[in-house]
Amino acid sequence: MNFFNAPTSRNTLRWPPSRLWGWVLCALAFTLLQGCSAIKLGYNKADDLAYWWLDGYADFSQPQSERLRAALADVHRWHRTQELPAYAALLQQTQNWAADNITALQVCTLADAGQLRLNALTLKAMPALTAVALDLSGKQLLHLERQWAKKNATWQDDWLKLSMEEREKKRLDNFVDRFESFYGTLTPTQIQLLQQQVQQSVWTATWSWQVRLRQQQQLMELLRSFQIKSTPAALAQEALQTQVLGWTSTSDGYGFEIRQRLKQEACANAAQLHNITSPAQRQKAMQRLRAYANDFKDLSVP
Repeated sequence: MNFFNAPTSRNTLRWPPSRLWGWVLCALAFTLLQGCSAIKLGYNKADDLAYWWLDGYADFSQPQSERLRAALADVHRWHRTQELPAYAALLQQTQNWAADNITALQVCTLADAGQLRLNALTLKAMPALTAVALDLSGKQLLHLERQWAKKNATWQDDWLKLSMEEREKKRLDNFVDRFESFYGTLTPTQIQLLQQQVQQSVWTATWSWQVRLRQQQQLMELLRSFQIKSTPAALAQEALQTQVLGWTSTSDGYGFEIRQRLKQEACANAAQLHNITSPAQRQKAMQRLRAYANDFKDLSVP
């Protein structure tokens, strides 16, 4: 989980925000981690939303659709009973800390616990994703490249084509919006702190753009290799899994040093902001966390 560094929009995840999670994880996590009402409205259709997200990139055939839908439904059932209770427990721990000052180490401990849960979802979904990857046609890979090109053009408009001042203002506005949805209205002093954190951040749009393109290139090379060679499913799954998990790793893989620095920065920033919140703001945060935890508990019952 990354509280500060990944570019966000006003329609992105509210709590907890995160970086790249891979194909199906994006759609599943989006429905999981929206506001309280959206959790209950969206979670029961999470497998459908994940399918439509994936289909937008790959344009599945009817047989592919049927197999993938069945696999996603299995993942969804597992997640409901096995993972949601763990999410609720993690939120309870966060709630217990929210009433007092916190340290960067505590924030990173929670972030690591959340990443482990996302990794568990990755591992559970990987057999289904591997089956899809091995069955993609050349036409579907071209469709995927075209979709990436559209998304990349939008990303460039949103970040690369902005001036430094415009990027900083956009990030600041996003963070203010995110944290006000959690703590309530921020004070001028708190907003000034966020502005300082944005200005001092090691994150740059250029670095993020390079990582984005490299990940797409590596994934496309892997998918094309599955077409060229008759890769056994077990080996294909291992390769795909390694690549997806590497996208968020802070210990190895391309760009891990920057991700590690961004993680430490984000933990320190989150603690610093929390520690200047008022009792009323902390109470609001605790209420929000309690509501999330209760929603997860309710949803975990089949």
